[in-house]
Amino acid sequence: MRSEVLEEMPESIMEYFCEQVLKRDWPNCIHAYYFIKNAFQWMRKNSASSYKLYYISNDVENGTFIGILSRPEEEYPDVVVTYTCPGNEEQFRRMLFSTEIINWQKKPLFQAIPFRMKAIVEAMIEEKGLKSKLYSNAVLKWMPADVAARLDYEIPEDVFIGQLSVDHIDFIYSLWTHSDVYPKSDLWDTVRLNIGLGVFNRHSGELLAWAMCGSYGGLSTLIVQPDYRGRGFGKLIVLAVTKVMGENGVSPHALINEKNKVSLGLFKNVGYVKHSTPLPYVVVEGPDTSRP
Repeated sequence: MRSEVLEEMPESIMEYFCEQVLKRDWPNCIHAYYFIKNAFQWMRKNSASSYKLYYISNDVENGTFIGILSRPEEEYPDVVVTYTCPGNEEQFRRMLFSTEIINWQKKPLFQAIPFRMKAIVEAMIEEKGLKSKLYSNAVLKWMPADVAARLDYEIPEDVFIGQLSVDHIDFIYSLWTHSDVYPKSDLWDTVRLNIGLGVFNRHSGELLAWAMCGSYGGLSTLIVQPDYRGRGFGKLIVLAVTKVMGENGVSPHALINEKNKVSLGLFKNVGYVKHSTPLPYVVVEGPDTSRP
């Protein structure tokens, strides 16, 4: 019987792991960095979802990490975030092939894999006799926290910016294009525990556009109601959420589908910088029936 190489990360090691190990590869590590930070924050606040964070305790310096986000809706996949510092890919491969912590029956979604690790993850999926599918390639856009905190913007007289509430979740979820892999509980936790802002009609109170700081600690769920597009509300709400994140000491970052030219242009216009090669989202599917 193989011994498990990974151990659950205690909160006492989190600060060192994030600030002294991961930040050597900043901002390439930004997704894993804020996934870990957000996980401990949500665990302290009793989120509906659960996190498991694993590392190699006897070799912290290599930055090898696997995080698993499980949601209460059983029909949705676990989200898996993986990372290792550059140069440690072979050790990461050995770890991934030996660990038993991933529940392959849940057909996990590997979120924003560093491209240098993509082939290792796909080989592991094949080793398990399963198929993998590219869900999307994400472009990482980011901004330093101090820059974000200094942003300024004007709010048109006919609208106001306000906090989202749980009463908005059903409506927001009905328009979310990623509801195939992200359940409603993700929005529930985000609205209660993280930043969620909307642009509202000042007279009717109608919610026109919204954005959040999501489960991985980055800006997510940007949507403008179809009838209100082209009026600058998308840029306005991105500026508002970005500024609040910066004021909270968070370096705003977003993972945007490389095919979403509108959002890519919007974030560039706000001042976000594109970084690194695309980060693949890979979803695990059923058994590979083509194998002998």
